[in-house]
Amino acid sequence: MGFLYRLGWLTYRVFYGVFGGVRASGREHVPPEGSFLICANHRSLLDPPAVGCTFGRGIGYMAKKELFKKALFRWILLRVNAIPVDRERFGRDTMRAILKLVQRGIPVLIFPEGTRSKTGVIADAKPGIGFLARNAGVSVLPAFIENTDRWPKTFGRRRRMTIHYGELLPAEWIASAPAGREGYQKIADEIVGRIRTLQQRVVGAELPAGTAHSGMADEFGGKINSTICPHGQI
Repeated sequence: MGFLYRLGWLTYRVFYGVFGGVRASGREHVPPEGSFLICANHRSLLDPPAVGCTFGRGIGYMAKKELFKKALFRWILLRVNAIPVDRERFGRDTMRAILKLVQRGIPVLIFPEGTRSKTGVIADAKPGIGFLARNAGVSVLPAFIENTDRWPKTFGRRRRMTIHYGELLPAEWIASAPAGREGYQKIADEIVGRIRTLQQRVVGAELPAGTAHSGMADEFGGKINSTICPHGQI
């Protein structure tokens, strides 16, 4: 973690602590080292720093490209592992930036839905996330983010935000999917299905027919040896 990243990390931990803190469940599924993609639902602008607060090391984030136009902001954002993204089109520059962080061993947070959900219903993902996962050559960690959308409505109620991590989708299974739109969509559907399964376990949300993860990918993965870090960190 660089100085600016650690400063922001500490600031957000204090900020969230005032409102009940951020808790991580399923930490045993998170690799203690190496790179992977963190794929989560998206409800609030607070989602990226909330996820980051549950890690004891730096992770990469997406940020709209407009924020990078000012030299000072660009300098700061690049030093906290932010990746400029065009919200209208997921371009090659964004792909290269993600792969660059992955090659450096830094996990990267991705929202497969592409935008925030106002209703809590997790939308289908487009094949682009499958293309990214397959080309990155790393495993995918599914996550369900809970209660970040409740702030500031819950100000003073100390409702805790929770990041629920699920079983890792192995890189081997992702690589086994055929290259091409059909294969990329298969990967995307599996990723979103796992996030929806986590949501169902946590809040009892009814899953649309055929949207839960297939379970076929689990045969590629064994138990992941990881250490559970203190204070809710990974």
